[in-house]
Amino acid sequence: MHFADSDIVKNIFLYESTSIEEALEYYKKIPYYSLPVVDQNNLFVGVLLLKDILFNQPHAGTMAVVDYVTRFPAATLDDDPIEINWPGNVDILPLTDADNKYIGFVPGKHLCAAWRKEYKTMSAEYDQVINSTYNGIVVIDVKEKVIVYNPAAERILGKKRGDVLGNHISCLDSRMGLTETLEAGKPNIAMKVELGEYIILTNRTPLLDSGGKITGAMGVFIDISDIEHTISELEANKAITAELNAIIESSYDGLYVADKNGKVVRVNASWEKICGFTREEILGKTAAELVSTGMYDNSAALLALQNKETSTVMLEITSGPKKGQKIIATGTPFFGDDGELNMVVVNVRDFTALEILKHKLEETKALTVRYATELSEIRLQQIKMDDIVCKSSAMQRIIDLAVRVSQVDSTVMLTGESGVGKEVVVRKIHQWGKRKEGSFIKINCGAIPENLLESELFGYEGGAFTGARREGKPGLFEIASGGTLFLDEIGDLPLNLQVKLLRALQEREITRVGGSRPIKIDTRIISATNKDIARMVSEGSFRQDLFYRLNVIHIFIPPLRDRKEDLPALINLGLQRLNSKYELNKSLSPAVVDRFYNYNWPGNIRELENVLERIIVLTNDDLIQTNHLPEFLQTDGILSKSITLNRVVPLKNAVEETEFQLIKRALKEHGTTRKAAKILEVNQSTIVRKMQQYRLDKDDAEEHHGDAFTHQREKVEVKSL
Repeated sequence: MHFADSDIVKNIFLYESTSIEEALEYYKKIPYYSLPVVDQNNLFVGVLLLKDILFNQPHAGTMAVVDYVTRFPAATLDDDPIEINWPGNVDILPLTDADNKYIGFVPGKHLCAAWRKEYKTMSAEYDQVINSTYNGIVVIDVKEKVIVYNPAAERILGKKRGDVLGNHISCLDSRMGLTETLEAGKPNIAMKVELGEYIILTNRTPLLDSGGKITGAMGVFIDISDIEHTISELEANKAITAELNAIIESSYDGLYVADKNGKVVRVNASWEKICGFTREEILGKTAAELVSTGMYDNSAALLALQNKETSTVMLEITSGPKKGQKIIATGTPFFGDDGELNMVVVNVRDFTALEILKHKLEETKALTVRYATELSEIRLQQIKMDDIVCKSSAMQRIIDLAVRVSQVDSTVMLTGESGVGKEVVVRKIHQWGKRKEGSFIKINCGAIPENLLESELFGYEGGAFTGARREGKPGLFEIASGGTLFLDEIGDLPLNLQVKLLRALQEREITRVGGSRPIKIDTRIISATNKDIARMVSEGSFRQDLFYRLNVIHIFIPPLRDRKEDLPALINLGLQRLNSKYELNKSLSPAVVDRFYNYNWPGNIRELENVLERIIVLTNDDLIQTNHLPEFLQTDGILSKSITLNRVVPLKNAVEETEFQLIKRALKEHGTTRKAAKILEVNQSTIVRKMQQYRLDKDDAEEHHGDAFTHQREKVEVKSL
């Protein structure tokens, strides 16, 4: 597009020496608020804006207009108006020739009309290109609304433009990926996606304005379903051909194939072994030639060609290393769609070996069953030993039980202290079982507020409550259908949800929040807790009927202090993982291992892993010594069987100090006065009384509270060995 002569206004301009008063008089005669200004040589200088001289009129007097000129470059006749940078505060576009000689100006309204016409033409052309292309095109803006959706996209995605344009991109398949491209601001090229019956190849790119700001995202895709199907068919045919070749070559029976003229075109290894001839000796020869040259005395292929039906003969090898061998051969003719005979397949067997073969077959069947059983057991044993330490007899029994339980769908409850590895065992039950291909979903019943837990477990219908999705949301029972739902910390499940969980277990169906339609589920339930559920049942804080439903199979995982045999292997496994993770080569001294072994690990395996990571990360030396250990694992922080004194002190002081240390340590490791009393083999009331005597608080037993022993520690130093 270029300027037409009719669009140009000529002979309206001001000289730069024109006074302000003269310019104002001139403005009264013309319908513009901007005028071009030229010098005496008719060279373009700039534009005089009416507002500029009106604002300064009291001070202008007879000043020349050149002092108020707004300067910007003029356009030329050869300039494309689309590319012109036109100031928005003027209503004319001055034109000059290549030497800056003033020609005239184009009124702003003509320029805008030209722009509208050009943009309309360009828009129509773009629409024609977009709508005519065979490739699907989808464009979204920064609000993720669809602003372009061409007919090819309608055809491939199966949704009408009226249902898509102006709507959020979520109305299309989420695998389109435009939201991710918009967020990342990076292109994704040649991405293959399956959408229903279509397979598309898509390029997704962010749209940027001239300043580099993201204004949207565009996806261009092409239907490659036919190509993919052709490739798939070709690969399938190649696979079938390879399988057939493998089958033919691995067949125990001898096979050879002859064409419609009786010429041998294929022979397998078993035929060579049975008949004693190589394939090179017979390929290309006819069945009649093989008989006439004395290789054998009869031919099933000849008989099948003559009779055009399956024919079986007994024959004898008459030459070669298998001379005298008795063979049974069956020739089977194959016909084309036109009814004409195409080829004959001959199957041969060593008749004398058939009985031996039958006997060996029976033995092989028995061995196969036995080996399959043994391999299955070995596989499970290997799997279960990969990343679970079970050196102790207690853990071996637990793993054996977990393996057996994994093969059925019974409901399982795991109990044990925090950190003993309940979740690890649960995941193994899932991985070893028939549901391993399904989802494994875990939810911590104590970590989610009660008002949200119900909708998380059972889902909700659209509009069920304020803030709910319009389309609703499936719960974890539905998501885990076909797999396993792990209810961790089941003891924290509120009573009102216990009723709903019981119904789900009994009926194998759930109802969403705000819904009325029951939904069938196929979900295995495994629960775990570190609480005394039986006591909670007796106290009424946990339903007895739900307890019986969940506790069909009970697995108790003992604390680490009761299975110290596992400790060395756990330490080695932890060291290997951490050294690999941090690219280190740390090891523990024997003294450190002894400290670990003498410690009771109230936090169990989780505490052990945390301590290992702490000392490996914070220790500079490759060999970790006792001085690198945390304070509670230092010499004076570990109780042992003997206590020594540096000097003679009053017996009463030594006894009280020892009591203080023992009670403090027991509370630290076991958390409650009841457990501490049990370990120290005294009454709980004794522990409480001693704590009051020594001003010891069980919640921070690691600190030295009160001044009861200040004077004693000045006199006596008690060391643990």
